[in-house]
Amino acid sequence: MNLSMAKVLICSLLAGFLGSGLFYVVTGTTDARAQDPGLVTAGEFRLTDPSGRTRLLMTLVRDKPRLFMLDGEGEYRLEMGLGDTGEPHIWLRDSEGHSKIQVALTGKGLPSFTLADQQGRDRAVVALSQSGEPTLVLRDSKGKDRVAMWRDAKSEGIALADEKGQAQVALSVADGQNPSLTFFKDGTSYQSLP
Repeated sequence: MNLSMAKVLICSLLAGFLGSGLFYVVTGTTDARAQDPGLVTAGEFRLTDPSGRTRLLMTLVRDKPRLFMLDGEGEYRLEMGLGDTGEPHIWLRDSEGHSKIQVALTGKGLPSFTLADQQGRDRAVVALSQSGEPTLVLRDSKGKDRVAMWRDAKSEGIALADEKGQAQVALSVADGQNPSLTFFKDGTSYQSLP
């Protein structure tokens, strides 16, 4: 190998290393897919209206993807994203940014639908149990469960609770049996009427 050929080879190697280093500095990645002109890589994406206000934001929140839609006043009105364990969530917010409706899948993949009051407190929850049966829980303004309705594989019922969230009375019926009315005191049943 002559000297000029060695110089060309060394220059080619240096240009390759310099080019890949420059590519990393510009794109922040060594991924060759980032060279694809149809691919956009960014840490955050914003859509703005003609006056420059952000109306849609895609970003990461605690390393999970999140999509926000904002109204003309800059309040988050719709939010979609993944929770801490990767479960999907949708939040619908009022004009002050308070979450009013939340639709989610739990960490176990069960659907849940929650309604909140003006202060953002959960007041009604409709969900499916582990066995896939529906439940409905109504809460008071202090967050205590006051009314619960359920259906499981063999029975259904409704229970009413006091201001501490402790059951006071429950009406239930098991398949093929007569309804039962049960009264509770301090969390323990003390009378049951067949």
